[in-house]
Amino acid sequence: METEINAFLNSLETDPAYSESTRLAYTNDLRVFLLFLKDSQDHPPKLSDLNTKQVTAFMDAERQLGRRRNTLIRRLGTLKYFYEYLFDEGLVTADSFSVRDDEIQRVISEVPVSNSLQCLTQEQIQTLLAIMESSARPRALRDRAILMLLLETGLSVRDLTELDLTDLDLRAERFHVNLVGKGDLWLALGEAKRSIEEYLQEGRPDLLHHPGEPALFISQMDGRLSRQGVWQILNHWGQLVNPPISLSPRVVRHTAALRMRKAGLSNAEIQIRLGHRNPLSTRALIRRLVAACPDQL
Repeated sequence: METEINAFLNSLETDPAYSESTRLAYTNDLRVFLLFLKDSQDHPPKLSDLNTKQVTAFMDAERQLGRRRNTLIRRLGTLKYFYEYLFDEGLVTADSFSVRDDEIQRVISEVPVSNSLQCLTQEQIQTLLAIMESSARPRALRDRAILMLLLETGLSVRDLTELDLTDLDLRAERFHVNLVGKGDLWLALGEAKRSIEEYLQEGRPDLLHHPGEPALFISQMDGRLSRQGVWQILNHWGQLVNPPISLSPRVVRHTAALRMRKAGLSNAEIQIRLGHRNPLSTRALIRRLVAACPDQL
């Protein structure tokens, strides 16, 4: 099995759809599973060991080690994706790893849901927007536009910071984005349209140092807003809420995913907007968020 794992991980290296952090997570999950098989069996791990019985035992062992539910869900997603690779390569048969994982899900369900912030409540969203609207600073208009666009679309920070003015079509209420692995798309601005218009009319001109700057979102210092800048912006406003919240791009993307589901978008549409390569990742995320944030639905 180790040879096949290495081949799978090598295949990810050449695919631009996978970030370094994603590849590292897959690597860690598969190495932990491989070590479990080596320690729990009297024979070297082989592909036939990737079955429901062994995966259930693996999940239970991880649960007993105190792993969080999110970690177990990610590990299961990795193993399923690895199996898909093996199946596509003709190395396993369709029934060697049953997709009926009721027993696996039972083990995962025994792990308490983390109390860390998974997504924003509607009350928190309204509080954040009210705090931003009460500020007279031009950056507040920019930051509100960023928050609204992220909540509407679930864009990654990378895609957000790469937006240019020319990507906007305000008359058609849409914008252009080039998502990794998905190509050129036009997405609806939705409820973010008004905030973006106000930012362009009243906020961006006061922040702009060079009239020829193409970036949609610009920093106070000059030029295109960086990814780190978006993190700092969200964290800043989160700390102004009473009580403070740890607001991050991940929390906003999670909130956006639930809002899209509530709006009736299919998992396939949500997958495209979130930039997930694997549909299993999207389904697992939605299932986890529904359990963690039921008041959003």
